[in-house]
Formats: sequence, structure tokens, C-alpha cells
Amino acid sequence: MSLVLVRRKGRPFWYARGTVRGQGIFESTGTEDRTLAEAYRAKRETELYEAAIFGARATVSFQRAAIAYLDFTPRSRATKSYVLRLIDHFGDTKLARIDQSAAETAVTKVVGDTAAPATKIRAVYTPLTAILTFAHGRGWCDIPRFHKPTPPDGKTRWLKPAEAMRLINSAAPHLRPLLHFLLCTGARLSEALDLEWNDVDLTASTVIFRGTKGRAGQRRDRIASLPVAAMTTLANMPGREGRVFRTDAGQPYADRQRLEGGQIATAFATACRRAQLTNLTPHDLRHTWATWFYALSKDLLLLKDEGAWRTLRMVERYSHLMPGHLTSEITTVWGSKHPRLGFLGAGNSKSRIDGDERQTNIPRAGLDRS
Repeated sequence: MSLVLVRRKGRPFWYARGTVRGQGIFESTGTEDRTLAEAYRAKRETELYEAAIFGARATVSFQRAAIAYLDFTPRSRATKSYVLRLIDHFGDTKLARIDQSAAETAVTKVVGDTAAPATKIRAVYTPLTAILTFAHGRGWCDIPRFHKPTPPDGKTRWLKPAEAMRLINSAAPHLRPLLHFLLCTGARLSEALDLEWNDVDLTASTVIFRGTKGRAGQRRDRIASLPVAAMTTLANMPGREGRVFRTDAGQPYADRQRLEGGQIATAFATACRRAQLTNLTPHDLRHTWATWFYALSKDLLLLKDEGAWRTLRMVERYSHLMPGHLTSEITTVWGSKHPRLGFLGAGNSKSRIDGDERQTNIPRAGLDRS
């Protein structure tokens, strides 16, 4: 019998089902459009006839393998986006033709030759290898063996407390609370920009980051602690609905679906220039937070838990970065108390949050706006 299109309960896509020359299939077409699904059905039927004659390895296309990979188990939004980009590039290219040269061409087309090695790996080599490994398990192609670019070894960039305060006070008014929050919580920029007021609990000194990075590309929620100065900043921000951090126009930052950044690139670069800080990225503020946290706690397990890293090896880099004589200056940014670390030391000015008098160098109005 030939293939027919059917619906599957709870799934939006059309599925192709049937038997061709003794080969039975029931697989997603990857589309909700009936016309496109029909084209897929006809193509698959032809492929099955050819595979029966010439063998599957000679006929399976990248598109078919990629769709099967996506349909096999739930994938993260980022993974789906990377795979769809590769489908757009490779299309009906047979798996047997995807070699090192084809992978390098995909890099050029998808992210460009000037992209950083880590970007090339994340956007092309990693999803491409995953799809071809999946296909190899089904006898559709050989095991993939690509030569990938090697990211350069670099030093972990972090700021001294005085540099951090200089950065904050050099930023545009709308950006200062966000930078301060990043330095106080170790949040990834995407986590902070996605933060909703419903997930801020000043009474419990916590925030919840929804859908943060987890194992194998999966997303999960995580709770982060707020030092007293971060609570002061949040308590004095306008609005209590929707996104916490907003643009200068009062609008939520553009949703890039955590696949790329750039939402604060211009404003951040301006702040760095005014503060005379070079080679700094927003993610370096997470490195700064981790460096300070370990300098105060001397506990890698606690740092791993609070920062939601997967392994101890990922946090070991922070264990010998900050000289001891600088730790007392951390209170100028965090205030005098941290929920996971206790009292950090007395500051030199006072603020009152939730009726509890605490020490902090962050003014009542939030941050120095001079």
C-alpha cells in the first residue's frame, strides 16, 4: 500500500503512515500545512522505493533525519531553532554527502566565517553531530566525525567592587538597576530580561528564573537569593506587573528566545566606555558575582548550587581569583547581608527594607544617579 496522511491526537503536524515494498512507517511530516505535508508524503514514498532498491544509506535526506530527530523526544526551543536553520540549509541533501567540507560550508551560510568558534560549535557542529548520530543509530549513515574549531583559552573576566560601582554609575538610568541586579544575583542576562514581577519575592529575598539552562539543553526553574542591596534596588523600581527590567522607553526588551543577545549592547558599551572598562561583556557580571560569592563563602558546592552550574569543574575557575583584601569592598555593591552567607560587614549608610534596618551603600532611591 502507499503512504497516507493522518493526524495524531495532541500533535499539530500531519503524519505519513503506510507501507512501501514491505517497509512500514509512521512519522511526522514536520508541518501543519496539508499541501506541504502532501509534498513530504510523495517524496518519502519515492525515497522508500529507492531505499528498497539501492539501500537506505543512499536515499535518506538531511531533512528527513532532522525531523525524525526533533520528533523522537521533546527538544529545547534553542535546539529546535538550530535544527531548523540546518534544515533550511541542507534541505534534501543526502546524509552520505554531509562531510567535513559540507559542515564548513554550513558554518559559512548559517553563522558566517567571522563568528566565534563557540558560536560555530553551538549553532552548527553540535546540532549537526546530534542529528547524524541519531541517524547512524538507525542505519542511515556513518557515525559523524567532524573537526571542530577550538575556542581560545581565555582568562575569566571579573570586576573589582570599585570597578563594578563605576560601571553602574556610568550607565544610563534605565540600565543601572539591571546591571546592579546582575552583579548581585549572578543571573544570566536572558534570565534577568525574562524576569516577571510575579516571580520577585522581597519578603523571602528571592526571585525565580523561569526556564533557565539545565542538563542536555533542557530548561528548568531556579531560585536565586537577593542580597539586601538588590532588594533595595527592586523595591524602588516603578511598576509591579509584567517584566521587571525595561528599556529607556519603558518597554520590555526584545524577546530573542535566548538564541542570541544584543538587547543592551549599545547601552552597555557606552557604560563601559564611560567607566573606562575594556573587554567586558554582560556575562562577565555573572563571572564577577561568582568570584565574589566564593571569596566570601569559600564553598564551591554552595556556589555551584546558587549559580546552578552542572558540575564542580565549571565553578573551580572562581576559587583563586579575588585577593582577600578586596572582600570587604563587596558590601559596597551587595550591602551588608546575603540570605545564603549572612552578614557581610557594616556599611556606612542606612536603608530600611520591609521594616528591617540594614546597612548598605546603595542609596534609598536605588543607585547613585549623578
